[in-house]
Amino acid sequence: MPRKFKLTWQPGSGNRPGRWKKKYKGKSYYFSAGRGKSDRDAYEAAWAAWEKKKLRIDAALPKPHQAEYERAIREWESVLTWCRKHPGEEQMADTALAKLQRLRNRFAASKPKPITREDTFEGQFDRADWPPGLTEAIEALDREPEPPDWVQQLPGYEKYMAATREFMENAEGSVPGFSQVIDPREFAFLQGPFNLLQDRFRIWQDRLDVMHRSAESEDQMVRTYSEQFLEEKTAAVAAGELSAGRNYLLRLHVTHFRDWIGSETNVVDINGKHLNGYRVALLADVDAKKWTRTTASDRLKSVKSFIRWLWQIEAIPTLPRIMDGKSKALTISENSPTVVVYTKQEIATLLQEAIDRTKLHILLMLNCGMTQKDISDLDLAEVDWEAGRITRRRSKTRGFDNVPLVSYRLWPETLRLLRQARSNKRSGRVLLNERGRPLCYEEAGDNGKLKKIDSVRSAYHRLRQKTGINKPLKSLKKTSASLLRNSQKYASLEDLFLGHAPRRMSDKHYTLAPQTLFDEAIAWLGTEFEVSATSTSGKQS
Repeated sequence: MPRKFKLTWQPGSGNRPGRWKKKYKGKSYYFSAGRGKSDRDAYEAAWAAWEKKKLRIDAALPKPHQAEYERAIREWESVLTWCRKHPGEEQMADTALAKLQRLRNRFAASKPKPITREDTFEGQFDRADWPPGLTEAIEALDREPEPPDWVQQLPGYEKYMAATREFMENAEGSVPGFSQVIDPREFAFLQGPFNLLQDRFRIWQDRLDVMHRSAESEDQMVRTYSEQFLEEKTAAVAAGELSAGRNYLLRLHVTHFRDWIGSETNVVDINGKHLNGYRVALLADVDAKKWTRTTASDRLKSVKSFIRWLWQIEAIPTLPRIMDGKSKALTISENSPTVVVYTKQEIATLLQEAIDRTKLHILLMLNCGMTQKDISDLDLAEVDWEAGRITRRRSKTRGFDNVPLVSYRLWPETLRLLRQARSNKRSGRVLLNERGRPLCYEEAGDNGKLKKIDSVRSAYHRLRQKTGINKPLKSLKKTSASLLRNSQKYASLEDLFLGHAPRRMSDKHYTLAPQTLFDEAIAWLGTEFEVSATSTSGKQS
């Protein structure tokens, strides 16, 4: 007897492998199929994952007015999708975006307020907000096919009529022009009932009906593919290929793009005009001080990676030409950051006032160009305790072949404090917090929000409050790099000290710099900071 599956098998397409699918309460969920449909273990794992997800879905009790919110959101999503597909309705697209954001924010509350007529799409074509009695007054007037001849002969009549027609054609939503006192007799010459708004609504209803009838499968929507993209990134976090922090940002960025372009949009319809329009929207938010150019640039890069992924799995036939490797049209220039460095007196004060544990963190940054993550990731295998050396690649870029393996000779005080604080384990991280966990880590909570723990930053924050020195932690390594750059003898070693890959062909020679010269440069830095003068403070953690 053939085996009966409780999940639906969805064959692969192009580079996308096959997967298991479950549709529940109008939404589709996808699960890995391992080696294929015949992989029994993968199917059992997928079924177990579905049962776990279903429990979470069912456990989420409906919120007050949930059905009304979902209906209003779906309707506005359809309007936005139509606008993105048919240029010329930018004003309605902006209205849809604003309504969706407001509805989603309100629905996120534990007890959302009831939906109002104004929240709905149909409500945009309502007369309810007109001045009291205006509708009745207009409809009660005796109408004439045309205004009297003497009216048509009045000076400025044609200009008045043109302005009136323009006003009527542009009437949208709340019709702000009607919020003023209007003499209904001015409209006596209008033919037929005053139903412009209702006519507009019927036009939109027809548009949406046609779009829904011709809609592609849900599997082709931006909503579906964005969920799949983010699920793959979450799996990459579990496999150690992606940080939880980067995954969290990708989710924010791709979700923002999905909401902007319309979750019901067919991915095949995404083109260069859409992407450039999104870039313009991001720049408008920069101008409105909603975020910085750096944040806008990062969001655009995330969206480009999503579009490229769609092309790689053959969800879209071609890559939009605006994303051509030689084109810079789809970029946002970032602000050049101001380089902040510490004075030697500030370094001396920090080292003098810090407890041993925090002092070690500062010295590792000055001595080895480390970040908080580098300090947290430092492995026992990377430390030569006899020779007093740390040999490693930067944590952030260690996966790249062209990143140099750098050997740092430790200053005596750095080595002393490192020995004092080292873990008693035989392998793994050198430094752990009081609970035996990494000094820095990120994890996603059950609510999807990112939880970031940074013991190095927390300890340094307390030292900043104590000393009144408010410069950023990352400027410690930049201070050492700046000293090297400004030194005639050691200027060429700055990038090696920071563990950076060569940026130009002419820079590749620096990775071959003699170790003796690099050791000499590190020792010179220690002299510049007068580290030996602080070696007897002995403040315990």
